[in-house]
Amino acid sequence: MASAAAPAAGEAPPAADVDPSGWGAKFHSVRFRVVAAMLGMMLAGLVAAGLIAFVVQFQDSDARVDQAILDKGNSLVKLVQTNSKSSGESYSKRLHEAAEDIEPRSNEVMAGIVDGRVDWIIEGNSDEPLLTPGLYPAATRLRDVSGAAFGEFNAGGRPLRTVVLPVKGTGAENTGTYLLLGRDAADQRAHNRASVQTYSLVAAGTLLAAALIGGRVAGRLLGPLRRLREATRVVSHEDLTRRVEVRDGEDDVTLLAKTFNTMLERLDEGAQQQQQFLDDAGHELRTPLTILRGHLELVSVDDPADVIATREVLLEEVDRMQRLVDDLLLLADAGHPDFIMREPVRIPEFLHQVMEKIHVLADRRWQIDETADYVVEADPQRLTQALVQLAANAVKYTGRSSTIALGCRIEGPTAPDGTPLPESDTLLLWVRDTGAGIAVEDQQRIFERFGRAHPGRGQEGSGLGLAIVTAIAEAHGGTATVESAYGQGSRFMIRIPLQAVGVRL
Repeated sequence: MASAAAPAAGEAPPAADVDPSGWGAKFHSVRFRVVAAMLGMMLAGLVAAGLIAFVVQFQDSDARVDQAILDKGNSLVKLVQTNSKSSGESYSKRLHEAAEDIEPRSNEVMAGIVDGRVDWIIEGNSDEPLLTPGLYPAATRLRDVSGAAFGEFNAGGRPLRTVVLPVKGTGAENTGTYLLLGRDAADQRAHNRASVQTYSLVAAGTLLAAALIGGRVAGRLLGPLRRLREATRVVSHEDLTRRVEVRDGEDDVTLLAKTFNTMLERLDEGAQQQQQFLDDAGHELRTPLTILRGHLELVSVDDPADVIATREVLLEEVDRMQRLVDDLLLLADAGHPDFIMREPVRIPEFLHQVMEKIHVLADRRWQIDETADYVVEADPQRLTQALVQLAANAVKYTGRSSTIALGCRIEGPTAPDGTPLPESDTLLLWVRDTGAGIAVEDQQRIFERFGRAHPGRGQEGSGLGLAIVTAIAEAHGGTATVESAYGQGSRFMIRIPLQAVGVRL
């Protein structure tokens, strides 16, 4: 099978090797997309709010101008109608005289319309007339005998807001005379446009500030994702020690990084267990395999007695390898969640059942020191396995006249020997013997894999028995310890925190 070749010159590198720091990667990053989405929503909101606000502002501005010229025109018309009772002049003339007395502002124009034609005009600023002759026809068409009529004209590029009012006689009859009052709204419109420009600049500044702040905040929030990506680029089956740097926080991204670290820890632990299993198996199987090979090389196939003796030796070594492999597999399974299966265990009955199994191991003085009337949550099969292992060890290092005892009690938060205990009560199981005892310097080592005491205590077994007891205790959340003095016997203890369902009988 051909191996994968390296990419040829000119070819793009694999996706996994693309530099994530380029601009293309930045534009496709989650950070850029989050900030872009935020700015897009802000822009849409600012545009919508500004559009609504300024449409209302422009309409309100025109309405205020219209109302101002309407009020002024009504006052002028009312004045003319009041004075008409004592004067014989025409309504148009009296209207003209009143308009001259009022003097329109520089941005206003007044005109009298009689029988459909412009009769007179008064400009507030004669240098820049607002109502030019070209606007006369459109202005006269605004006449409405029923009331005020509004319009807007283009007076040389300036918006001229206009109202035309009918001047009625004393009997409310139509006199054919109308008052036109107009005001230049250019300044008001310019003020409104300036407001739009100011709002646009403020909105642009707000978007820029939001982009800078949002980019920084998004970078901090999404930092664990970046570090997560960097960690995934360097993590391999050969090195699982890399972890993602996680700061304090409970947001989803931080929790994702914490979960990733937890996953790496589980993978690292599994890899370490696998490597330890391989190392242990290679270390311990090397000796029996060497023995097997040595006997096979030396056996004389022509000598039946030698063949029979060699066969017995080989079978013993095969049995020892089988036991060793079984113990290693059990220790490898100790880290799995289903290694123990908890169920209610009645302690008195449990101890008597264990005693029934172990008293046949050897001719010793077997006894139960004490028991506790309790029901606890534990795995009875694993606990039996641990106690049987401790009893088998005790048998190896005791004589026929020695005593081997089982015992159990419930301890409070402080153990009699000062061992730290959890806050809840603890189940204490032990196997006691009156055998050779264990030297102080050996008491910690014997619980390690392939750990043995000094030669005076013997070299039988694989050295995995107490490691299995420790694994069973730790799987229950407890510990395995020993109390012993060399030449004075030993007491191996298993402490297991009681579950909430533990009840006294």
